[in-house]
Amino acid sequence: DTAKDIKSLIHSGVNVFRLNMSHGDHKYHKKIFKRIRACSTKTGTYGAILMDLCGPKIRVGKFENGSIQLKKNERVIIRCASGIGSDGIIISQYRQLYKDVEPGERILLDDGNMECRVESVDGKDVICKVIYGGELKNNKGLNLPDTRVSVSSFTAKDKMDVKLAMELGADFVALSFVRTAKDVRGLQRYMARVNREIPVIAKIEKPEAVVNIDEIIKTAYGIMVARGDLGIELPAEEVPLIQRVVTDKARANNCPVIVATQMMESMITNARPTRAEVGDVANAAMTSVDAVMLSAETAAGKYPVKAVKMMDCILREIENHQWSTGSFGSDSGGNFDRPSSRRAVAHAANALAHDLKLQGVLVPTDSGHTAAVLSASRPSSPLLGLSTSIQTCQKLSLHWGIVPFLINRLESQNWKLLSQESCHRCKLTKTGHRVLLVSGFNDDEALNEPVMKIINVKS
Repeated sequence: DTAKDIKSLIHSGVNVFRLNMSHGDHKYHKKIFKRIRACSTKTGTYGAILMDLCGPKIRVGKFENGSIQLKKNERVIIRCASGIGSDGIIISQYRQLYKDVEPGERILLDDGNMECRVESVDGKDVICKVIYGGELKNNKGLNLPDTRVSVSSFTAKDKMDVKLAMELGADFVALSFVRTAKDVRGLQRYMARVNREIPVIAKIEKPEAVVNIDEIIKTAYGIMVARGDLGIELPAEEVPLIQRVVTDKARANNCPVIVATQMMESMITNARPTRAEVGDVANAAMTSVDAVMLSAETAAGKYPVKAVKMMDCILREIENHQWSTGSFGSDSGGNFDRPSSRRAVAHAANALAHDLKLQGVLVPTDSGHTAAVLSASRPSSPLLGLSTSIQTCQKLSLHWGIVPFLINRLESQNWKLLSQESCHRCKLTKTGHRVLLVSGFNDDEALNEPVMKIINVKS
């Protein structure tokens, strides 16, 4: 977390930094936030910062000797009260557990390594039978895959953390354990009341979120497929298909998708990833997600920079192959329910980029929405997002294929000159080659007057 480390990560390919609010205090996060911003400025990049809210992480309490052994077929009590656990008694930090569970429902412990089945509820005691045993240590996670949990996904701690995110000017906040679009709207309303709205990334890690994915995608700015808890609460074999379906649905709605959890887990301790991990990262690229995320590999691992470089190499190898075949995935821009001039132009721009082998697509944008729509169509030419807002440039760092550039108001009035200068900054200067300028959009659809210009690049 030193300035040198952060610069190394930026040079290795990091576009977005995630601050996990489950760890560290506000003083620490303020220090790291400011350090990331300073390093981005010094390196001439527009790295975004995502602040990841804890949500209602349900955990067991502490034990007299630090752990207990759960044995198959024995009875165990999960007690919803204060105290210390002991043999046969587990303290639940979630005090409403006894109100939510029903007989027959599963309770998973320690990332699903142990399983209990609810037999009955006696006051605030949940009596369970151990199905799969093991050693249960202090503060391990508790998952309820069959239970409708009554606790809100937006906790009191989250509110304090969101206030910090607004104070610092974070680019995104990630909401954990989203179940419905109502959860996302609750966070958005809270931010609007307190200060200003920050784009919300909805973390898909509950079975209910998968059922309600269409409405969540339409409400949130972006989606994170958080495969850790998702793979615990749903059968593991279903997760890859869910990842693919969520990605396709999100792209059709111009919604960026992040795939997270255990992407290169072995690099926490090893200098090289496993072949399976390489395949996992490659598959994410082949299914056209916008971003892949490292967690413990960079937060606590022995080889953080190596992990980023390895991930960057895998992505470049796959996308180089996709570029050589002329396709970064199917163009979702031509298939939509409601007419949209932005998506229609994105579809046309994609076709022009492919047919004319354009050097790049230049997109002047205020809010970033036009560039996001073009990104979702996966054009075969680089996207240059030109904006007078540094906040927009940072936000665009999350989207696939966009190279953000900050311009001033005077530059924005002469698009032909700006096109030439932008091409020089990106080294798109081969004589006779062409770029496409897409402009004329307004946040109000009724005021759109889209224009596409093919511009010859001058060396």
